[in-house]
Amino acid sequence: MVTPGGETAFISRIIAESIVLGERCQWYTSLLGKLSSVSFVVDELKAKGIKNWCVKEFVTGGGKTRRWGVGWSWGSRRPREDVCRGVTGTGVPKHLLPFPTEFSFRLTPKMGIDAAAERLNEIMEGLELQWQYRSALATGVGFAKGNVWSRAARRKQLREGQTAGSNQDSEDSEAGEEEEEPALGTKISLTLRKEGGGTEVMVRWLVGRESVLFESFCGMLRREMMKEL
Repeated sequence: MVTPGGETAFISRIIAESIVLGERCQWYTSLLGKLSSVSFVVDELKAKGIKNWCVKEFVTGGGKTRRWGVGWSWGSRRPREDVCRGVTGTGVPKHLLPFPTEFSFRLTPKMGIDAAAERLNEIMEGLELQWQYRSALATGVGFAKGNVWSRAARRKQLREGQTAGSNQDSEDSEAGEEEEEPALGTKISLTLRKEGGGTEVMVRWLVGRESVLFESFCGMLRREMMKEL
């Protein structure tokens, strides 16, 4: 296909149209034949305020032909790591890739998966957020309205008291027909590692618009899980 201005101009028009359509379309995608075009498109997305994008590399012809897919969304749902950062170790500069959607760390060998699950639930249930853990899968899902793990948030929670907070949440739910979009949603999985022992904690970013919030949560969780009890 030949278009005035080439592939970058064509994708620029799609980006402009996506601004109008917004979240009526969950994801917008493009296929590029030049690596230099990837840089142009990602810079264009950043300039338009888009914080949720993906870069995927496609290799065909026995490794001789490469194409790149760039997708973006105005929504807050985050794709898997292998989707949003689906490139090989070479070629695409790291600054063109979105923020990682997965974070993992390994606990000490003496902490088994049951002890890790108990500690995880203790941490999450102590925060002002929605949390559901399924022991059969060793996986939990949590949604927060903001940074509820900071020291300031915890002090505020203690001052207001759990009862007052629960009553207010009930009143808000009854008053509003639509639930407020969570600022952060994560899935946390526990896996017992055979090599070296210990439990691995995998945090998957599900929902959210601000990478700094996900990064802050992962840092807090790692510190709290690694504490000597």
